[in-house]
Amino acid sequence: MKYLYLYIIITFIFVDSSEMKKSKFFPNLPVGEYRVNFKAIMKCNLPTDIDFGHNFYLSKISSNTTELRGNLTLNRPMSDNLTVHMNMAIKDSIGGWKDNAHLLKSPKACSTVKSILGTEWPLYLKSFGINNFNCPIAPGVYVSKGYDLTNAVLRSNFPKTFFYGTYKTRFHFTDQLNNEFGCSIFVIEVKRPWEIE
Repeated sequence: MKYLYLYIIITFIFVDSSEMKKSKFFPNLPVGEYRVNFKAIMKCNLPTDIDFGHNFYLSKISSNTTELRGNLTLNRPMSDNLTVHMNMAIKDSIGGWKDNAHLLKSPKACSTVKSILGTEWPLYLKSFGINNFNCPIAPGVYVSKGYDLTNAVLRSNFPKTFFYGTYKTRFHFTDQLNNEFGCSIFVIEVKRPWEIE
């Protein structure tokens, strides 16, 4: 029996510790740190979109880099007189969308978006040729040279942990009369950091 304990101790001493370091634990939890894969962007085709219009599209620069390109037309200032809304629908196991998985409704739209984007706010505006980083954003037509979306969510003030899945995220603005305009829909995948495409 005493030789059995000696054998076990010697085995643990000579185990290749480099092999133990190579194996990593990849938990399959429903929530945690994440990365975002942008799949599509669409317009909502609202009748009042003439105030805030866009022709955005996603451009895949490399296997792991996606840029937002296109133009943004503001016929009125993007100001704190507006309310910003976000509604995330999650894709279920049979391919349908369950609305209202995550909701955001916040007054002072310009300041809210600026706060959420954090350090990404000036980078986002610069990509459209906007050099004034304060609210409100003046009316005009702005054309993007390309805004890198790859790590934008992680570098901004979005939550650092989130529920994994595929989401259809609808952003829009409302005025004091509750008229909707400036609507965009992003389809995104929230994936574990180690998951490949």
